[in-house]
Amino acid sequence: MGARLRKQSSEALEYTTSVKDDSWILEPVIKINIAHMVMLVKQRIVKAEDGTRCIDALLSIPDDFELDSSLEDVHMNVEDFVIKKMGKQIGGQLNLAKSRNDQVATAIRIRLRENILHVAYALLDLREAILQVASRHLKTIMPGYTHLQHAQPITLAHHLLAHHDAFARDFERIENAYGRINSSPMGSAALATTSFRIDRRLVANLLGFDSLVENSIDAVSSRDFVVEAISILSLIMSNLSSIAEEFVLWSSSEFGIVEVADEYASTSSIMPQKKNPVVAELVRARHSTVLGDLVSSLTILKALPYSYNLDLQELTPHLWSAFESTTPSLKVFQKMLATAKFNTERLRGLLDETLAATDLANFLVERHSLSFRLAHAVVGALVRQAPPHGLSDTGRLEKVVRKETGRTVRISEKELREITDPKTSIDRSSVLGGPNPKSVLAMIIARKRLMEKHRAWTFGKKLLLKNADTRLKIWVGRLKGGEIT
Repeated sequence: MGARLRKQSSEALEYTTSVKDDSWILEPVIKINIAHMVMLVKQRIVKAEDGTRCIDALLSIPDDFELDSSLEDVHMNVEDFVIKKMGKQIGGQLNLAKSRNDQVATAIRIRLRENILHVAYALLDLREAILQVASRHLKTIMPGYTHLQHAQPITLAHHLLAHHDAFARDFERIENAYGRINSSPMGSAALATTSFRIDRRLVANLLGFDSLVENSIDAVSSRDFVVEAISILSLIMSNLSSIAEEFVLWSSSEFGIVEVADEYASTSSIMPQKKNPVVAELVRARHSTVLGDLVSSLTILKALPYSYNLDLQELTPHLWSAFESTTPSLKVFQKMLATAKFNTERLRGLLDETLAATDLANFLVERHSLSFRLAHAVVGALVRQAPPHGLSDTGRLEKVVRKETGRTVRISEKELREITDPKTSIDRSSVLGGPNPKSVLAMIIARKRLMEKHRAWTFGKKLLLKNADTRLKIWVGRLKGGEIT
């Protein structure tokens, strides 16, 4: 490239080339060059005939175009292709008033916005699957857990809805970040723009960007939008890893809560009885890959001086790696969840009276005027003395109350059975957001409405990008038709 350097050593060239990762941005780079050339012609910086010939060459680049590592990167490969077809006098105009610096920052954003919308759709599909399963299990009672110990009675629907809401927040993070991603650096050139009278806004419009990264140094140097995207993916994978961990536990013989469909399990090479939840295990593991991508990205950016440094080239592969882990994980987990079978009998079998211990303490506060701390001590002592999983012995309860508080209370067996019944406990949980089936159903209905809004947002963004592609084709047609001179 140019005549400033005699020749780069083969070792240095091999060490610094980015072509092995640049296939991700080949299509965006071609699109950027076309939009930039249209703008140069429109601004009368390049002759219409020369611009048309450059665009024809760009459009002739094959889908299976193989990048040559001796040309450093995708940008030089594209320029070399055009020059070989058009000659240096015409093809040499391709990089006029732009740089690889603003071009690569723009190409990353173009590919990133497409990828993040794919993740948005995958999140929507997973959330829909969760809501469908939850709708079938509004009255399926199960133990709620803290510290993996039985805590209070809940429903399976209530539990699954908690996972849905975490993924809903992940979606909203994508919504919030999209505007920062979809902002155009083009026209910043190397770092100080250009002396040519270019139109940055026209290029941004032709490429489907919502806005400009205005400061030219910031435009070519900043990669916080990359870190933000990887951070979102890491949170998604963290939430996915959490439910995957539950599937691994719940499918074990000890829990026996869920059975994964054969299509998403594997067996042992030696033990014929095995059915291993391998999809859930790999989802759990691949979160570490995305987390590693995030940490690596933050470390690369640490203390980089402005403006462009080749360190940034090492950052981008971590972005694509994070997507390669996240998108397939969301898709395969959604299918695994949708086809899983929950063992409702086993869930009922896991229930016991101690799950209602908090309800019993609340009853003693409400009906017998004990302070909550005293009631807590009474029920704790009762659990310690009672047979395993049993609380509904009125005589024992009255003795414990007398011993712990010095007071005499009378509680009927019927009353105590109702208090310690998990179903009754759930029915009493009428506070907003609790496991009461009516409350959970209302939450599901509300979340389905939210899903409609989120699908509309995603479709709208995809449509805007499609419209931008159409707009660019129209401008190219106008240029070829002589309307832009």
